[in-house]
Amino acid sequence: MPWGGRHAQRHLRYRDRVRHRLQKNSTMKILTSIPTTFAKLCLMMTLSPLAACASSSATTATPPEMAGGTSKAAAPLAVPAERHGPILDTHIHLYEVTRPGGVVWPEAKQKPIYRDVLPPEYEAIAKQNGIIGTGIVEASPVVDDNYKVLEKTKGNDFFKFLVAQLEIGSPSFSADLARLAADPRVVGIRGFLWSPKLTLDAKQLASLEELAAKGMTLDIISRGTLNPKDKVEALATAVPKLRIIIDHLAGAKGPTPDPAWVDAVQRLAKHPNIYIKFSSFFDMYNPAATEDDPWKAPTDLAAYKAHFDVLMKAFGEDRLIWGSNWPVVDMGGSLASEIEIAELYLKEFGQEARDKVMYKNAQKFYARHP
Repeated sequence: MPWGGRHAQRHLRYRDRVRHRLQKNSTMKILTSIPTTFAKLCLMMTLSPLAACASSSATTATPPEMAGGTSKAAAPLAVPAERHGPILDTHIHLYEVTRPGGVVWPEAKQKPIYRDVLPPEYEAIAKQNGIIGTGIVEASPVVDDNYKVLEKTKGNDFFKFLVAQLEIGSPSFSADLARLAADPRVVGIRGFLWSPKLTLDAKQLASLEELAAKGMTLDIISRGTLNPKDKVEALATAVPKLRIIIDHLAGAKGPTPDPAWVDAVQRLAKHPNIYIKFSSFFDMYNPAATEDDPWKAPTDLAAYKAHFDVLMKAFGEDRLIWGSNWPVVDMGGSLASEIEIAELYLKEFGQEARDKVMYKNAQKFYARHP
């Protein structure tokens, strides 16, 4: 029997209610997707240009296959990095061992890291682990290698800055520095690794003063007999306007802090222009003085906490800066587990302290301001 009259009106009212309900559900789905997108936009707006977010998702990138299966950095975090906040990595190395003439570092005997280490591999691994950008630290003593890295990362905003490698006190230092400084991505240099020992003679002091005058920074390693801490302290005193960062936990070693190391760290911390790179945790458990063979480092916070506490107490949350030391980090563990250790340690100090160490301090330290 055909529908009509009250039956038709009743049907039309029912149809309209169903249509309204479907439209409402569709609208809610759209609205519930906004907070995530809005949060990402807010994060991008709050970061300075140095650490602006990359447009790609930090959780969807898939790392390429690694040569020989040597990289373990893509291992998932126990606690996803995005739950803690953004990360700016301040210490990675890039190089191409297969290029004509090879490279000075690493050497072939350092098998786990003796392979081409190029931007696409790191970027994929980094994004998977919540890293929004990175700084490269040049490891080669060959001046032209600085430019090779700059060329390989040109136009890629994920690679925020370069700490170049130059020989402090060399006759060509001024010319080399001026040429490098013409590229705004070059924010400082790493010194006293390949160059002559830290002596603070007239030539070295002139180079360091010039570096400070350009508003650039100095990365330096101080562990064992390499750049003893009393020499670094003398450097900080001689050039007080130069921002200095001591890489890789200032040479921390083993589960129990050496009293002499603690004393030296406390003395260094009295100089406001000295910072500590909260990096390369697994080096603490490398049984050798070289990186020729891989080693197994613990992944529990307890194994590192005593040294972390010394550094945090001495330098505070404003002068610790996180970095991975990738791909060397793979020699003793993984990028993911290193991040997890850092996050677990910093959690007890609160979100603001965590954010300072994991990205905010780096934005300030590695910004050129003559």
